[in-house]
Amino acid sequence: MRGSFLTLFFSCALCIGTGFVIFHRPGHAQDDAKAAEADDNAKPVLNLKQFMRAKLDASNKVLEGLTTEDMELVQSGARTLNKMSRSEKWRAHNDAMYKQFSNEFQRTTDELVKAAQEENLDQATLKWIGATMACIECHRYVRNTLVVN
Repeated sequence: MRGSFLTLFFSCALCIGTGFVIFHRPGHAQDDAKAAEADDNAKPVLNLKQFMRAKLDASNKVLEGLTTEDMELVQSGARTLNKMSRSEKWRAHNDAMYKQFSNEFQRTTDELVKAAQEENLDQATLKWIGATMACIECHRYVRNTLVVN
């Protein structure tokens, strides 16, 4: 088995530490993710709730890929998240800190794809933790600073 204790530890810490509870809605999340992955010519119209659901679906792919050592699944989820982070729907605010969070997320998901391509499970796991922390910090910033103001 290629996985190490470190990978198992970080995967479990990610699940527990972030407190994510994602409810699967048959068909909806997959449809949303497919719409988010559509080419630029199709320009799918997703409302914000659908867009966020598609982000969660892509995130689930990454986590599933890490826990099952399926690096293609990790790459797929990370690429979807990276592509979504470059879309207009993602740019909800024109704030400098928000832009910094988005840039960091894009850089981290690029590095996550690279680690998965190299079949480096430990590095991919660490990059996923970094991407997850970027999400949490950005959402906290948006809730506490941008929404409140």
